Amino acid sequence: MSKTNEEKLEQGQRVWEMTQTEGWQIIKSQIEAEAKIETDDLLDCPDNEIKEHRGAIKAYNKVLSMVETAQKEKVEAAEAVRNQ
Repeated sequence: MSKTNEEKLEQGQRVWEMTQTEGWQIIKSQIEAEAKIETDDLLDCPDNEIKEHRGAIKAYNKVLSMVETAQKEKVEAAEAVRNQ
C-alpha cells in the first residue's frame, strides 16, 4: 500500500525532527565510524570474512539511507501538497 503525500510529509517531518537531536547526531557519528572500521577491516580480511564485512557495511549504510529517503520524500510530498 502506497503512502499518501500527507503521510509522507508527516513521516518525513518526524524523521527530520529526530535528525535535529543531539542523540541522533551521536548515533549517526557512531554508525559512520563503524562503517569506516568495517571498510578498513574489509581491505585486510581473509577471503572467508569478506561477505561478513560487506554485509555489515551495507547494513550501516542502509540505516543512513532510510533517514535520507524519508527526508527526500518529505520534500517531494510537500511540493505535491502545495501543487494540489
